[in-house]
Amino acid sequence: MKLSVASATCVGVSLLALVAPAMAQTAPQVDGAQLRSEDPADAGTDAGASDIIVTGSRIVRDGYTAPTPVTVATTEDLVKATPTNVPDALNKLPQFQNSSSPSRSSHNFANSASHGNVLNLRGVGGNRTLILFDGMRVPPTTYQGTVDTNVIPNALLQRVDIVTAGASAAYGSDAVAGVVNFVLNRKFTGLTGSVQAGVSQRGDNGNQRISLAGGMDLFGGRGHLLLSGEYYNNDGMLRSDRKGGNANYVYVGSVPGSTAAPGSNANPRILQDNIHLIFASDNGKILDGPFANYQINGDGTIRPFDNGTPTGTAAFNIGGDGFVIPSDVHAVAPLRTYQTFGRFSYDVTDDINVFVQGNFTRSELSYISQSNAWVGTQNAPVFQGNPFIPARIEAALTPGQQFNIGKYSGDSAKKPFTQERTDFWMATAGLEGNLGDGWKWSVNYTHGSSRHSVDQHGLYDYQKAYAALDAVRDTNGNIVCRPTLSADPVIRARFAGCQPLNIFLTGDAYTNQPGYDYATGTMSYDARIKHDAAALQFQGSPFELPGGPVDIVVGGEWRKQSLDLTSNSDPSRLDTAAERSEYFAGLRGVSSTSLFYWLTNVGQAQGSVTVKEAFGEINLPIVRDMPFLNSLELNGAGRITDYSTSGQVETWKVGLTWKPVQDILLRGTISRDIRAPTLFDLFAGDQSGIGLLTDPVSGQSGNVSTVSGGNRLLDPEKAKTRTFGFVLTPRFLPGFSLSADYFNLKIDGAIGTLDTTRIVQNCVANASAPECALITRPSPTAFPSLVRIAAANIARLETAGVDIDASYATRLGNGNFSARAYVSWLDKYVTRQSAAVPAYDSAGYGINNGPIARPKWRGTLNLNYVSDGGLTIFVSEQYTGPVKVGSREPNNNYSGAKAPSVWYTDLTISQKIEGWGGSLEPFITINNLFDRDPPLVAADIPGVNLPTIISTYDTVGRAFTAGVRFKF
Repeated sequence: MKLSVASATCVGVSLLALVAPAMAQTAPQVDGAQLRSEDPADAGTDAGASDIIVTGSRIVRDGYTAPTPVTVATTEDLVKATPTNVPDALNKLPQFQNSSSPSRSSHNFANSASHGNVLNLRGVGGNRTLILFDGMRVPPTTYQGTVDTNVIPNALLQRVDIVTAGASAAYGSDAVAGVVNFVLNRKFTGLTGSVQAGVSQRGDNGNQRISLAGGMDLFGGRGHLLLSGEYYNNDGMLRSDRKGGNANYVYVGSVPGSTAAPGSNANPRILQDNIHLIFASDNGKILDGPFANYQINGDGTIRPFDNGTPTGTAAFNIGGDGFVIPSDVHAVAPLRTYQTFGRFSYDVTDDINVFVQGNFTRSELSYISQSNAWVGTQNAPVFQGNPFIPARIEAALTPGQQFNIGKYSGDSAKKPFTQERTDFWMATAGLEGNLGDGWKWSVNYTHGSSRHSVDQHGLYDYQKAYAALDAVRDTNGNIVCRPTLSADPVIRARFAGCQPLNIFLTGDAYTNQPGYDYATGTMSYDARIKHDAAALQFQGSPFELPGGPVDIVVGGEWRKQSLDLTSNSDPSRLDTAAERSEYFAGLRGVSSTSLFYWLTNVGQAQGSVTVKEAFGEINLPIVRDMPFLNSLELNGAGRITDYSTSGQVETWKVGLTWKPVQDILLRGTISRDIRAPTLFDLFAGDQSGIGLLTDPVSGQSGNVSTVSGGNRLLDPEKAKTRTFGFVLTPRFLPGFSLSADYFNLKIDGAIGTLDTTRIVQNCVANASAPECALITRPSPTAFPSLVRIAAANIARLETAGVDIDASYATRLGNGNFSARAYVSWLDKYVTRQSAAVPAYDSAGYGINNGPIARPKWRGTLNLNYVSDGGLTIFVSEQYTGPVKVGSREPNNNYSGAKAPSVWYTDLTISQKIEGWGGSLEPFITINNLFDRDPPLVAADIPGVNLPTIISTYDTVGRAFTAGVRFKF
C-alpha cells in the first residue's frame, strides 16, 4: 500500500462522516496526530490564565474540558508525592495497575527484561500502553517491545498527559489502553535543578538525585536553547531485609497426602510458613540408588533425609531437610541512571521554525538472583568410582552404577548476580510553519536506538558443570575430570582446564572450591533496537459551522523498527539430537533438558517491520449558545496502517460532546484500536525457562523446563473501546470540577500463551487437544521433561469500570488550598486464554504468583496548601481496596483468604525562599508516613517474592527524602 499526502487528505475528508468529541475553541496548531490550541506555558504566559483546550485524543492541562477520559499530572505535584522519579510517582495513580519497576518486579530470573519502569495502564500489559515524549513515539527499550520510562529525562518535564482510552486512530499501534505523554517545557528560560538524598527508616534503599537544566533565548529571541543533565542512584534492598522475607510463607494444599490438586475444593490452599521443598536440599539429597532419601552431611557422612511434615501439595513439606529458596536476593533492584537532553529551535522566518533535539540515557540495574541448583530434571549425576563419594556409599555401588543428587546452593555466599544496562538515545529534527489563512504544517524525522545488555554471572555452565561433576583418578592417582582422559583429542582440548567438582561439600566450602568456579559462567544477551520515523501533517479550518470553525488535520507517517537480539545461550542451537550430541560430547549423565546455563537461556531474534500510515481528524462544532445546546461538538478520527509483516488494518474513533448548560458536559466515544505484535513476538528464537508444575498425570510437583518462541503468523490485536461520562463545573462553586467516565475495553485475538499448568490440564481433560503436542514425557505417566509454550492470537480480554477525577481550589487563610482526587472502580476484568477454556473474571482478586492484584477500588487524594510566605504542605493519600486471594479459575480455592484495604500517606513540607534573582526551596518528604506494612499474601511457589503482592503494595516502608530545589 502506498501512502501519500494526497491519500492522507482523502482520509481526512472522508472523516466528515465520522463523529467524536471535540473541544477546540481557538485556532489550533498541529501537535502529533491531534488538534490543540496554543499552550500558554509554551507561549510564556501564565499557565493559569486560561485553560488549554484540546481536540482528538490528547489532553493538555485541563482534563475537564477534554472529550475523552484523561488525567493531567503536573511534574510539580508528581515530585511532591514521590521525589525519586516521575515514573515511580505515576505508578501511584489508580489508572496504572500491576506496572513493573525495580521495586515491583521479581528478580529471580534475568530473561524477562521487565525490571525497569514499565507503565501499565488499566493493567492490560505494558506493551498496550503507548509512551510518547513530547508527542513523539518512544522506541522500545527492551526486546519484548516495552519502554522502560526511566530513559525519559525528567528535569525539563512540564507535565504528564494520560489518555485513559483507546487512541490508536490518533497515535497508532500500542495505544489500546491509552497513551502516556511526557510533555516538555519547550520555552523554559533560566536555570533550575535539585539536589536530594533519601533513605528508608530501616537504613536501606539509600538514594541520591542531582539534576540541572537551563534554557535561554538566542539570536534576538528567534532561537531558543534547552539543556539538562540528571543523575539518580538507588541502593535497593534484599528480601531478607523485610518482615516475612525469611519466613518462607507458601499457600499449600490443606489435606496432607491428597491426590486432589492443591487449591481444588477437595484440597483447598491454606497459608503456611516454614515450607521446604523435598526434591533437593542445600547439602544434597540422594534421590536414588542404595542410599535413596539420605542427606549428605558435608563431612563424608550421611544420614536419613528428614522429609518434614507433609502438606496437601506434593513435595512441599513443613520443616525437615528440604531446601528453601533463599531470601538474600534483591526485593528492590539497585538502579542508577544518567540522563542528558538538548533542544534548539530557530525561527527561520516569521512563518517557519526549525528545531533539533536529542536525549541520551544510561540505565543500570544490578541484582542478586536465585541460587544455583541441581533440581528437577537436571539433578547432579554421580558415577561409581568418583573419588569424592563417601566410603559408605561407594561400598554399596556396583561397577559403573549412577545415582543422582538434588542440591540447591541456597546456604552459600556465592549466588548468581545480574547486571542490566540500557543505553538509549533519540534524536528528532523538524520544521513547522504557517501556510496562511490559518493553515499550518509540520514535518519531522526521528531516529532512536536502544541497546539492552544483560550479564548474569555465576550460573552453572552445564557443559563445564557436567564435566567437573564426573571426577575420577588418573593413572597417577590424581583427581581429575574424566573428559580430560578422553581418547578423543578434541574432547581433551575442550576440557583442558577442567577442575573436579566435589558435590558432597556443603555451604561455602562447596561454592569456594576451584571446581565450582570452573563449572559456572556468565550468560549474556544483547538486544539492539533501532527506530526511524517520519511524519508530515497539515491542519487548518476550511469553513465554519454555527458552533464555530471546523478544524481538520491530515497527515502521513512512516516508521521502521528492527530488532537484533544475540545471545550466548540460544536454545535453538541445541534443538536437534546431532547438535546436543556434539555439544555434550564426552560427557556422562547429561539431562535431556539441559541447555547452556541454569535458569536463563535466551534465544536470538532478528527481524524488522516497516509501517506506512495515513491519518486524519475532523472537529465539527455543530451549534453553540442555544437553549439546552450550550455546545454540541462532533469529532472523527481515522487511520489506515500497512504493516510489512501482516498487511493493512484500519482504526477509527467517533464520539460526541454535549453541553446542555454551561455547568454540565456530557461526552462519549467509541473506537477501534490495535496492537501490532512486537518484533520479539514475531521473530523470537527459542527461549528456555522453568516453572513449577503440579502434574495430575504423575502426581508429582516439581520444576518443569519450558521453551517458548516467536510466531511469524501473528496478526495485530483488535480492540474496541467505549467511554461515556460527564463533567461538572458548577458556577455556584468556583474552583470545583468533577468528571466521571465509564470505560469498556474489549480485545479480541489477543496475543497470548497458555501457561504450563493450563497446557497440561487441557491435555488431561481432552487427550486429543492440541496442547498435548506441546508436552514431552519420558513415558506416558512420567513427569514432563519439557513443555513448549507458543504465542498465538488466541486470547480475549475485556475490562470495564469507572474513573472519577475531582478537584477543588480556593483561597484559605493566608494561602491557597487545592485538593484533587483520582478514583477508579473496576467492574470486571475478564480473560479467556483460548477458545478451548472458559472466561474468568478476576476483578477483586489478587495473587502473589504473578504478582497481580485487581482491587475493585483504588484512589489517590492530594491535598496541597501554599501560604503567601512560601510554605507548602502537601499530603497524598493512596487507597487500595481489599482483594480476595486467588482467582475464579479452577484450583484457586484459598480458603477464603483476603488482603484487606490499605491506606498509604505521603507528606512533603517545603519552604520557598526568594532572592538572588530566583528561589530556593528546601523540602523533606516522608513516604508511607505511618509505616504501613503490606498485607500478607504468599505465593504458591516459595521464595518468589516477599509475601505480598509487590506490584500493588509498598514493601519499603517509611522512607525519608530531603533536598533543595532551585530556580533562577
